[in-house]
Order: sequence, then structure tokens, then C-alpha cells
Amino acid sequence: MAININEVLPLLDAISTQQRDISARLSKLITIFRREPEPVEPVLRSMLKPLREGMDEMRETLQAPTPRD
Repeated sequence: MAININEVLPLLDAISTQQRDISARLSKLITIFRREPEPVEPVLRSMLKPLREGMDEMRETLQAPTPRD
């Protein structure tokens, strides 16, 4: 099975973007955990929802059948 680099590059770019988003969200979480003595579950859930949705979308994209050459 041959892999076309032009098909892989957009996926790699999407993964890279998601990694940046993950790092930004983790940084926010660290800040929140340091200053909030109360439970942070609602904030945590709201911050992780877009991340979970993005990961689900990436999983679907990677599992989609590829056209054969």
C-alpha cells in the first residue's frame, strides 16, 4: 500500500494544531488548579469538550477508507 504524502500532510498539520491546543489547555488547567481551592470539574469538562470532539474527528478521519490508486 503506497502512501501519498499529499494525503498525509493535512493530517499531520491537524495533529500539530491539536497538540498546540492541548498544550494551551493544559497550561490553563495548571493555572486554574493553582488558584482554585474549589472543585474545578465544570471548568475542566468545558475545556476538555472541544479537545475530545477534535480527537473523535481525527479518529474518524484516520479510520476512513482511503481510495485505492
